[in-house]
Amino acid sequence: MSLNEICELGVIGLTSLGQSLAAHHAIKKRRVCVYDYDDPSFAPQVIKEFRTSIEQDDDINDDDDPALNTTRPSRCMVPSNIIKEFATIISTPRKIIIFGTHDDDKKFDDIWNELRVNLTRGDMVLRWGEEEGSMMTHPSDQNNLQFYTESIVGNLSKLQAEPLGISLLEMVKLEQDRAAIIRESDIQDTFVVGGPEDAYEELSLYVSPFALIGHVGSSAACAHYARMVQRAVEFGMAQCLAEGCDLLKKAALYENQDVGRTLTKWQEGGMISSYLVEISSKIYYKRDGITKKGHVIDHIVDSIDLNGSDTWFSLEATKLGVPAPTITAALEARFLSNMKEERVDASSILGAPEGADTPSVMKDQISEDLQGAIYSAWTCVVAEGLSIFVAAAEVGQWEVNLVECLRLWNLPASFLNSDMLDKMYSALTESQGNMQHVLLLPSISAQLQATHMSWRRIVTLCFASAIPCPCLGASLTYYDSYRSKILPSGLIRAQRDFFGGYGYNRFNEEGWYTSCWVQEHTDGLKRATKKLEKGANDEPKKKKKRKTK
Repeated sequence: MSLNEICELGVIGLTSLGQSLAAHHAIKKRRVCVYDYDDPSFAPQVIKEFRTSIEQDDDINDDDDPALNTTRPSRCMVPSNIIKEFATIISTPRKIIIFGTHDDDKKFDDIWNELRVNLTRGDMVLRWGEEEGSMMTHPSDQNNLQFYTESIVGNLSKLQAEPLGISLLEMVKLEQDRAAIIRESDIQDTFVVGGPEDAYEELSLYVSPFALIGHVGSSAACAHYARMVQRAVEFGMAQCLAEGCDLLKKAALYENQDVGRTLTKWQEGGMISSYLVEISSKIYYKRDGITKKGHVIDHIVDSIDLNGSDTWFSLEATKLGVPAPTITAALEARFLSNMKEERVDASSILGAPEGADTPSVMKDQISEDLQGAIYSAWTCVVAEGLSIFVAAAEVGQWEVNLVECLRLWNLPASFLNSDMLDKMYSALTESQGNMQHVLLLPSISAQLQATHMSWRRIVTLCFASAIPCPCLGASLTYYDSYRSKILPSGLIRAQRDFFGGYGYNRFNEEGWYTSCWVQEHTDGLKRATKKLEKGANDEPKKKKKRKTK
């Protein structure tokens, strides 16, 4: 095979997007070899249709030098019927993109097993993520999520690709606002990419015309982890805002329109201006078209169904030993929401303050403080999410890019798009990706110093008014615990030592200690000491007796 026939890029899987990507680069006079795993005979048909559509635009005549025909766009897409031939046609190091397997791990595994025996050190293989957007139409529908340890790309990379010096990467799609997709037909899908960074840089040239992408970590598993963290942060931030709106209605006695106006005001110039606040203001204005009474928000059942993926983050936090109380509180709020019948019964049995027992606070003060409280809680939610990612990276020996995570999470049409996340992105960028805790970054800590009293007043008001605030309260506790030089854990350790003599270590002293907290402990220690001494004294006698025999 001549050098003129060698291809620059390989595409496996001739889905609509796979064909479009191959055609795009062929038109750019980059030679592309295409292969369809499901139907190898389909590739020549695709080539024929492509050549028919493009030949009239070719700028080289058939009478020109035949050697130049290989650079004509219509001749830059080359079919292959078998994987071995496909791999031979592509120049090394090979760059291969696989389409049509995002929801079929077995199919990807089959392709990989045939492909890898034909690859050599330095080759790069990228698995494209979800190719067609889908809308949630029923609670039984689930997002295309996969736990990172179950990522077939991550597992194959670790067990098979890395030992051979082959880079295996994966793209995971991030959700986007459905209205934005409909409104802006040319909006690009957004993907996080996990895998070796040098391979990502090579492949991004071919991917970027068709998707907004960002490299979030050195392992394919990092892409799934980033998506998991993003989803947990989404639920945490949503719960914080929901608690704030509940406070406006129950403590400030706002009507739905009042809440909508307040949110609109915040959106137009407040510190929590965001996609979440914007859509929530519209939600509170929306009147119910079915009953023709009130607003839609008052007719939505206040319970949220869960699926297994909703618990992943909190399980990871527990496994890694990293606190994530705000995000965990959001999960537990969903658990409580599903106890609808029990909550209805409890509301008529368990008491709550009424009348003069409830605090009296000016509505404007509540609205002003609430912004600062939600901003602070949101900051803690993101900080918890990133802390878990950093801890997982240490265990998995990954190199992760937190700055890129924040950039992708904050793109237009993202659920997390907000001024707060933009400030956090800038702060993390200025720190040059320093892995210290986000709350310690100068601009972040300064903002929390400015808002923490508003935060405290809001949480106090919620507690005094018997209004649940699981996330607003948990985030403040997290903040205060994290900044506390001394925590009451010493008492717990002392209690365990009192109970079972488990011991403890001491400040500025080496070794392990236990205390005789009461006289019985002292007496018990004396008896134990005497028993040990007696045993020590008896031992030589036993030996002597044996010797006598």
